[in-house]
Amino acid sequence: MVVLQPQRANGTAYVTAKKDGGIDIAFSLQLNSRMESLVGGKVEELLTSRLQAAGIELHKTKNGKSTEYQFLKSYDSIQDMQNAESLEFVDTEVTTEDKWLYTRYDAAVQPKLNAYSDEIIDGLGTLSVPKSLVRLLMQNLALDFKLTLPYDLYGPNNAVEQDGNTLTWHITMADTEPLRVVVYVPDIRNIAIAGGAVILLLALAVTMFIRKRKSLKPKGFEK
Repeated sequence: MVVLQPQRANGTAYVTAKKDGGIDIAFSLQLNSRMESLVGGKVEELLTSRLQAAGIELHKTKNGKSTEYQFLKSYDSIQDMQNAESLEFVDTEVTTEDKWLYTRYDAAVQPKLNAYSDEIIDGLGTLSVPKSLVRLLMQNLALDFKLTLPYDLYGPNNAVEQDGNTLTWHITMADTEPLRVVVYVPDIRNIAIAGGAVILLLALAVTMFIRKRKSLKPKGFEK
């Protein structure tokens, strides 16, 4: 009996928020020759159909014995991204809490990779190996999800790594735990008001201190 060892794919998804409010989304998935021969055609078909609906072009290149799928999309703002066609790779729930000096965003992101693996497997034709084995192989595919903000604004999260302003999660097709992160976004206007108020109070305190010192200063004797 031939036993196939789980074959892993190196994949990375990047979401980068820029200082001007723009957002870049990049994705790279590398399948080795065995996995490419099993599901590569269906993966390409599924990615292409989903990406075309969002106006994104999929690029496919050969890298030695592996095949790499890549795409890149830039948005002018988060509103622009939300108004675009959804890629439907994740379910996202975001709650906000407005404070005077900042807004707290509590996000839970649930990847739908397992659903896509089922769609890929169900769309496969006759195979030389059982579909149950293909499912096992796909559940071992690994993906790094990286989120980068222009500033270090992160609060509690379940990322496995933080490097500067970048959080990284390691996920597989079989994972069911959502990605969780809290982000604090400062209200620049209110911070400026608060800063101005502090400066005004300090100025008043210094003025009162000087006046008090003058009132306590002994007066000279009159002749």
